[in-house]
Amino acid sequence: MSAIRSPSRNRVEHEASAWAVRLDVGALTPADQAEFEGWLAADPEHRWVLSRYRELSAQLSAQVPVLMEAEAVEEVFNRATARQRWQRRLAPMLAVAAALTVAAVAWWWLPQKVETRSFERRTLTLADGSRVELNAQTNLAINLGRRERHVKFVRGEALFQVAHDAARPFFVDTPKGAVRVTGTVFNVRETATANVEVTVLEGTVQVRSAEGMAQPLSLAVGNQAALTGRKVSVSLLSTDETQNAVAWRVGQAAFQDAPLAEALARFAPYYVGRITISPEAGAINVGGRYSLDDLDGFLAAIEQALPVAVLRGPDGAVRVVARTPQPR
Repeated sequence: MSAIRSPSRNRVEHEASAWAVRLDVGALTPADQAEFEGWLAADPEHRWVLSRYRELSAQLSAQVPVLMEAEAVEEVFNRATARQRWQRRLAPMLAVAAALTVAAVAWWWLPQKVETRSFERRTLTLADGSRVELNAQTNLAINLGRRERHVKFVRGEALFQVAHDAARPFFVDTPKGAVRVTGTVFNVRETATANVEVTVLEGTVQVRSAEGMAQPLSLAVGNQAALTGRKVSVSLLSTDETQNAVAWRVGQAAFQDAPLAEALARFAPYYVGRITISPEAGAINVGGRYSLDDLDGFLAAIEQALPVAVLRGPDGAVRVVARTPQPR
């Protein structure tokens, strides 16, 4: 996307920034209200640009005292004539509008980066009304454009509740492929094997692998797709399995005959040390529901119920291996 904008685009942004400030300062006069409504009706883009400036205005509100020093305004306008005194009252508004215009250059063209730490879960409400729930150790870059909405999924896990907008499709771009929707609920997760798993909870989505697919695949409620980069494998989950896939939202990990390697990977974002598992132990299936904050409890349970052993290093590292059968 190019950051070079036309004079008409610059004019629209200037007008939108000025209206954003006037709306924030106080109520409009009847004449101003009529002018404002005429400006909105002149071009559908005006309303969209104004909404972005008003959001930015709210974000910058804490910075306005820094951006606009009353003493500086006084010095510039202290010799104003009576006819020019209206400019003195308008100056703070113009200064803030200019600050909004400058800040928006970077704000529009650079994605908003969001990252959670170990143990941290976070919920975001985006400017379009969509909600994103982030699991621990998740990294996203969000860019809500005028024609398309994009989220770059770098790593981790996130649940998306996308606000419906048929004119602005919503894309989640991952290293293994892309998800396209106009409004629905779905979960995206990086698996233990560094593939990407997409689970649909409401509505439908379209998925496409990073390479080798001419047409996207449609997924419905209960479908779970595994994206490897070259292909997409789709399975149908039961209602319980679908809910298990998003149990992390309430701080739990739930499995039904899942490979132990995948189950253990659920706990990794909640543990500061390194967790590894041998291939033999990783292929053993496990079931149950556990607290993500209780790795020790999970390890004790699998060591008791499964033929595995848990090895702990002095640096806090955990390794799970298959237990060697004892000779009879």
